[in-house]
Amino acid sequence: MKHDPSLILTQDVDGAPVRMGAAVMIVRTEPDDAVSERFLGRVGVVVALVFDDPDTQYPADPLIQVRVAGVGEDLFFTREIVEVPQGHFVAFGSSSSG
Repeated sequence: MKHDPSLILTQDVDGAPVRMGAAVMIVRTEPDDAVSERFLGRVGVVVALVFDDPDTQYPADPLIQVRVAGVGEDLFFTREIVEVPQGHFVAFGSSSSG
């Protein structure tokens, strides 16, 4: 059995780029970013930080697990999300078609 060194945290981490519960919008900053179209432009909530290689990633370079209501959860690089003011979470919601 292979040992999985991944570290998944669901609490705030000093030095991490985001906080648990932060409202974030999924964006594409590079033409070759593989952001799923169903998440693109949506606002969700940070639910976990995933460190595939904790020795090199911790604490500043995690994958960020985001939950988008009505869509699901996925992992994103820091460059693929932007924090939004809490009031915008209500204004944008998780979909403009609701």
